[in-house]
Amino acid sequence: MADLDDVRIETLEDHQDTDVRAMLVDLALAEQRHYDHPEEKPEQLSARLTTAPRFSGENHILVARASGGEAIGLCWVVLFDPGTGLEAEIAELYVRPGERGQGVARSLMAEAMQLIRSRDVTFACVWTRGDNQAALGAYISAGFTPTEQTVLTWLPLE
Repeated sequence: MADLDDVRIETLEDHQDTDVRAMLVDLALAEQRHYDHPEEKPEQLSARLTTAPRFSGENHILVARASGGEAIGLCWVVLFDPGTGLEAEIAELYVRPGERGQGVARSLMAEAMQLIRSRDVTFACVWTRGDNQAALGAYISAGFTPTEQTVLTWLPLE
């Protein structure tokens, strides 16, 4: 075990560092056992994981329109790769109040999931309040499940 006085923190310069890659693979192997999705082998993880200093993303805004062309709902899907494989987040799901309860949100989510599946996303998430029953219903019907995960946030103070 290293003595903390002898430990230094530095910014990674060599993004091909085999020790760092090995740690990422170890982390992913240990964590994937906690989630209900297909587990990857170490070789698959090693091929997919990268520390390259690039973060790329895409925004896809799906719009539901009434027969007259009026926008009545939207689903904003963000696809991004932080270096661990393509991930997705449902950033927003909104249906105009007068159109709720008609299945618009479920249709938007079905289209979002088609996009997510077609892109071989390795992880997808959505954030909502526990008391937002309509949103929870749409997300659960699309295949999302609540997780036992603690989410901590940081907000800058004035």
